Amino acid sequence: MRRLPPLRAIQSFEAAADHASFSRAATALCVTHSAISHQIRALEEWLGKDLFVRHNSGVRLTPEGEQLKSACNAAFSRLEDECARIRAPALERKLTIACSASFLAHWLLPRIERFSRQLPQLVLNFQTSGDVDALLSQRVDALILSGQAPASADIDATCLAADAIGPVCAPNWPHPPRAPQDILALPLFHATSRLDAWNEWAGMAGLSANLHHGQTLDSLSLTIEAARSGLGFAITPQLLVRRDLEEGRLIAPLGFIQAERSTFLYLSAARKTQPDIAAFRHWLVQEADSDAPPLI
Repeated sequence: MRRLPPLRAIQSFEAAADHASFSRAATALCVTHSAISHQIRALEEWLGKDLFVRHNSGVRLTPEGEQLKSACNAAFSRLEDECARIRAPALERKLTIACSASFLAHWLLPRIERFSRQLPQLVLNFQTSGDVDALLSQRVDALILSGQAPASADIDATCLAADAIGPVCAPNWPHPPRAPQDILALPLFHATSRLDAWNEWAGMAGLSANLHHGQTLDSLSLTIEAARSGLGFAITPQLLVRRDLEEGRLIAPLGFIQAERSTFLYLSAARKTQPDIAAFRHWLVQEADSDAPPLI
């Protein structure tokens, strides 16, 4: 058992010390002046020390009283905080996913409702900017990137799909190209996020020309939309336009060529087994597997 004075005496002392008055302490605690005086006298007797100097104009703390006031304030503040924490409703469950705007718009958002049905109590947040530092500092919980597998042991990487890229256009485009060199005479759209994409494809297709002609748009999503609208050709990962191709909004007249990179899900190795993170990984891998087409 702890050797402490009665809690009521401590409460009375803290109120009198905070207000520098027995009368104001009595008002704050809804008791009489004599009740406060009695509790403080009992506390002083228990301690064997005077805690207040009484004088005609009021009271002031002794050095021992100052020490006890500091201890009471700290103890009651911590007790108050812990009680508030315990009484508070359960924290909202959140999962923050970072990926490119194009991946979010063309692949993830059209499918994410199926995951939300599995965990309706989980709030999903999306960021269109994020990196490994954000993942390791827990500013994001999952990071989806196109590139090479990371070498860091702190990152758990799951390959979702090998990246394959190719030109796409509207299905009503007159005289679609039949060979890579036909692209040279066609209007091209470049995305600021990957300005070298057309030349990357040209190199893999055996085309030696530099494909810098055409218009540059702010995002890959805009280039895909421009291609859908019949304004020209976008160069895009097959992963992002699979549904457009299946539903006839786009065609890929020259097919797709596998690039030397893949789309990965990055998780913090230390947090990958947390239930909500693990559930998202399991769902995402299943979705990616079901969406993996053969190369044309």
